[in-house]
This record gives sequence, structure tokens and C-alpha cells, in this order.
Amino acid sequence: MRSLRLTLLFSLLLGFGCGDDGGSGDAGLDFGEIEPNTPAGIEVMVTPGRSYYRTEQAVRVVATVIDIDEVVLEGAAVTITASPASAATDLGDGNFMLNTQGFVVFDACTVDDSVTGEPLCDSVQILVDDGAPNLEVTSPTPGQELGAEGEDVIVVTGSVADSRTPTVFVNGVPAELDEMGMFRGEVTPLFGVNHLEIVASDEISDQARIQMDVMWSDRYNPSDEGENPSVTLDEGITLQLGQAFFDDGAPLDLDATPLTTRDLAGIFELVLANLDFMSFLPNPLIDSSALRLNISSVDVTDVTVEVDVVEGGVELFVRFGSMVANTNGNLDFEGSMLDLGGSVGITASAFASLTVTKADVDSPVVAEVDSLEVAIEDISGNFADDQANAILALAESFFRTTLENELRAGFNDSLVDALPAILGGALNGLDTALRDQTIPLETDIFPALTISLDARLARLETQRRRWLRAPLRFQIGTDAAIVHGESRGAVDLLAAADPLFDGIPVQMGVRLLVLNGLLHTLWNSGLLEIDATNLLPDSIAGAVEEAVISGRMAPIVRPSRGAESNDLQMAIGQMELRLQVLEDITTFGITIEAGADLNVADGAVALELAETPRIRTWIIESNTPTPLIDDDALQVLLEGDLWTQIRDAVTGGIMFELPSLDVGDLSGLAPELAGFALSIDMNDRLDVREDSAVLDLAIVGSLP
Repeated sequence: MRSLRLTLLFSLLLGFGCGDDGGSGDAGLDFGEIEPNTPAGIEVMVTPGRSYYRTEQAVRVVATVIDIDEVVLEGAAVTITASPASAATDLGDGNFMLNTQGFVVFDACTVDDSVTGEPLCDSVQILVDDGAPNLEVTSPTPGQELGAEGEDVIVVTGSVADSRTPTVFVNGVPAELDEMGMFRGEVTPLFGVNHLEIVASDEISDQARIQMDVMWSDRYNPSDEGENPSVTLDEGITLQLGQAFFDDGAPLDLDATPLTTRDLAGIFELVLANLDFMSFLPNPLIDSSALRLNISSVDVTDVTVEVDVVEGGVELFVRFGSMVANTNGNLDFEGSMLDLGGSVGITASAFASLTVTKADVDSPVVAEVDSLEVAIEDISGNFADDQANAILALAESFFRTTLENELRAGFNDSLVDALPAILGGALNGLDTALRDQTIPLETDIFPALTISLDARLARLETQRRRWLRAPLRFQIGTDAAIVHGESRGAVDLLAAADPLFDGIPVQMGVRLLVLNGLLHTLWNSGLLEIDATNLLPDSIAGAVEEAVISGRMAPIVRPSRGAESNDLQMAIGQMELRLQVLEDITTFGITIEAGADLNVADGAVALELAETPRIRTWIIESNTPTPLIDDDALQVLLEGDLWTQIRDAVTGGIMFELPSLDVGDLSGLAPELAGFALSIDMNDRLDVREDSAVLDLAIVGSLP
């Protein structure tokens, strides 16, 4: 600011107020002694004018000297000094080189004023600051896989240096900062991709900013050893056969058209209602010197079947409320031949205990009947000869024992053999449905590869009158070379509760680990190592010399959160795009997220991704402060062909057929059951619960 000669002005004021009373008003003041070109004020300024300056920058200190009439004295001698002296180097002619950060004061003084002999002085203060603080993040590193070791926070550490005391923010929250500039911040993690933004500010110059994506998982499923990418998931898909699958408690309507069953008990009831008893009962049933009894036909009505899942297997209870055996034959009783033509009425029950086991993942399901009990509850004769009816009542125990033995033998040869065949066959069908599948994957930008899937029943689990579970072990691989051998593996979300519910006949839970295992394997096969030059829009393609994309993290699928409307979300974190446009070389960081739905069509599960993704970009490093490719051009590149190619590759790679249940051909038990087929009713959408996408199913058995 301008400094005026205050003593001179003060003297002028005194002259107007004092002097000889008889004299004139200007007595005592000799204006002739003050020359017009005498320095009366000085003002100093620094050019170029800025809010702050950087070290090794040259500035010019300009001092303007004026006289009493505010006329600039061009030739006035002025001395200029910097304080502290080491902060700037005098280059001559008012030019200085700035050496250190902090405040610098420039003092400018005239040599003398020829009035009092004292110089006129003025000063100006500037701030020297080398811009944004020097910020370094030591942990985590971009793309790092965190979690799974008991931690519950992401710890961010690093250091910051600046001429002033800066503040460091981690995702908007101030971090702890010590006197050495070391900082520490914590972020509460979410499953999947977590974006970190670390900002350092001295509240004067530009902020320093570092951004990165890291992965957080409850645990990681490591990749298999070998030359090609592969992963083994001990429990990928779980089929739950609930108690309602075995017996839903509803009786079978044998008169319905078409006739359908919705549980295993209904299938057995249908078999028993149509079972050809004559095929396993001997004829004659009893043949001795005194008694010959033939059964010409058996009519069965009022059949009740109960099936319960129990520890290690299944229990079957059958009751024949009305069994009528039409008879003929004769009985020699005390020399009289009695006619046994007519019928015998029987009520009977049977109990069978079945064990279902699987020794190991490579062994078949084995279903065996442990025990079979048959009991005749009541027997009564309806012969044409009343005397024969009376004799039957007297010899009931003999007839009862004979019938029990024959029914037991017959059930062993028919129904009991059918029971393990039906249940074991259905589970073995599940065991083999997804074995040795291959899916070719061919796109325009990714290397062609073949995905291999192999799923087998790992074991069988039961809970009494609740469910039988059959978890499938999954192996996923490709024929490509391993690209990311250092990865901890596929992310796995731990369920807080059981995703499968009681009361539903059949449920199939597809763990998100299956999807993430497949995505990790594709990533480990080089899916996200892309030459993107062919994907560039025409508007910038000619100027781009290099465009390379590298994915530092595997794509993952996670449950939707908050207002996200889709079943799932797919996220690709820490993709790095290196673009060289003429001499401009910039590396961008990219996060891509998109809604995803698991749909079921034609007995297959497929992942469908949204057509438009959500994209975040940031600059990792650049050799220019203003890259030639702006955000709009980058969005065109990412949302256009690149996302289309990624979307098509993921959608085509995540598709597999659901296993089916099959009871086989029942016509061998009853010819009327030829063509009986078991189908599965399913929803067209899966419900994401905990760590799984769950499909609620129902079985429907029907006759043509």
C-alpha cells in the first residue's frame, strides 16, 4: 500500500493552526522548501499477481514512488529486500527467485527524501506454496483383496507433506494425523468393491487426491493349482427336498382328470392303487391235501401312504383300508368238501425304512430298504358256503400268517424295489445332470476360450420331518492361461441365516459363490486385459496411439442394497485405461456397476445385465494437467462397445441348466402307469436370500 510522508502533512496542518496573531494565515510555512519532485509516498507490489506462488518461480517486485502531487517519480532510487533473506534470491532489477515455501515479505524503501533524510518504506507479503500437499497412501493398494481375517474396517494409512499443516480426509472423514505427517483413517467396508477417496488439503492451494478401489469379502475361495484357471466350490448349488416333497399331507384324488401327484407319497399311492397284486401272489395261494385256495383277482381301495424324511433316509407307511381278494377253491372238512368261491376282505398295513447314502463325491447315491414289516389288521371271509366262513374265522391266524408272508414277499419283489429306485434314481439324476458341461465363449475383443463346468452331489444331509439336502460340489475352469495367480480367490459372502426355508416342497439355492467363482475364473483367464483401440469412437480414434484396459480386480456379483431395484448388482472395480493421445499419456481409473437379474427360462439359469451401467472415472496419473480425453469422450468409450462386449461375455458365460428329477418308468409296476412323467414347476425369477439365489419349486407327476 502507499506510504505518505506523515510528518510533512502534520507540519502543514500545524502551520494552518499556529503563528503570529497579527500575521497572515500562512505565516511560518515555507512552501518553497518542498520541491514538487520530492518523494512523498511509496507503494510496492509483486507481479504477476496471484493468491500463492510456487518455489523456483521468478517474480518481479515493483515499487512506485510519488511526490506531494501524486506524480510518479520514475527515477526515484529504491532498495528492495526479502525477509527472510533465504526465501528469495535477488536477480537484480527487482526480480527475485522464490526458494522456500511459506510467507515472504518484500520491503521497498527510497534512499532518502531530501527533507528529513529518512527513507520512505512499504512492504508486501506473499505466500509461496508448491500447490497441493504431497500425499502418499501406503495401504491399502489399488485392487487389493481385503477382509476374511477377522477385520471389520478398512484401515487407510499414508503420509502427507506441506509447508502448512494440512488436513487429510478418508471418504470425507478427517483422518488422524501426527506431527510427522503420518495419517490413519478407517472406513466401514461393504461386501464387494469399495471405492476409497483420500484427500489432503492445506485450505489454500489445490487439494491432493488419490482414489482407488479395493475388494472386501467375508472369505475367499482360492483357485485350484494347475496350469489353467479353475476353482472348486464345495457347495455351489443345494437341492432341498422338503417334507412336503415326500408327503404334503394332501390325499391323492384318483378320480381327477388329468390325474396328478405333487409329492412322493402320491406317487406311491398311485402305484399301489394300480399295482398288479396277481403278479407277485402265488396261485394257488394255499395248496395242500385238504385245502386249495386260489385268488383270481385283488381289488384295492382306500389306500393311505405316509412318507417321512428321517435321519439318514426315509420311512414309508402304507395302509390298505379295503383289499378284496376274489377266491375260488375248496376245503376238505371232516369228509365234506366246502366251496371257497367268493372273496376274502382284508385290511393291512406295511412299514418300510429306507436309508439313502453317498459315500463320496464320485460315488453314486445308494438307496436301500433296511426293513419291511407287513401286518394283516383284519381278515374276513365272504365265501358262498357259510360253513367255510365259520371255519375261516376259526383258522384266522393261519390265513393271516400266510397272507402276511406272501404280501411281504410280493412287496419285496415290487414296491420295496421300486421305492429306492424312485428316490435313488431322482437323486442320481441330479448327480449327473451338470457333469462335464462346456460353454464356448467367443467375442470380438476377448480371447476365445471354453468354460468347463462339473457339478456332482457332494453328500446327503437330512433333518427329521424337515428336509433332505443334496449340496453339489462345483468345479469351474477354462482352457486359458492363468493371468492373476496372486489373487486370493473368488469372493464369498457368509450367510447370517439359512437361505432355504421349511414348508416348500423343493428348493434350489444357487450360491452367489458359483457366479463369483465363474467371474473370477474368467478374469483369471484374461477377460479384462483388452486392447481397446478398436472400440474407440471415430471422433477420437485417429488421434489415439494406444488404448489398453487392464482389470486389477475380478468382477463380482453382490446382493442389491438400499434403493437398488435389481436382484443383484455386478461390479467391476479398479479397471485401468491407459490412453495415449498424441503426446498426452493418461491412466484413468474406472469402476463399472450394473443391475443384474437371475432369470430361469427353459430349465436354465441365466444372468442378465442392465443395458446401461453406472460408471465412475478418475485420473490415476497423467503427464498433462488437462488430458485431451475429457469425461464425455470417456463415457462414450465405456458405455458403448466396451460395456456391450463385457455384458455379452458375462451373460453368455453365466448360463447353466438346472438339474431335473426323474422317477423312471413305472409301467413295470403297473401297466396303467405307462407314460407317467415327473416335471418341475418353477418361478421365472429367483429370490436372493442371504448368500444364495433361491428358486422355489414344486414337483408335478402326471399321467398322459
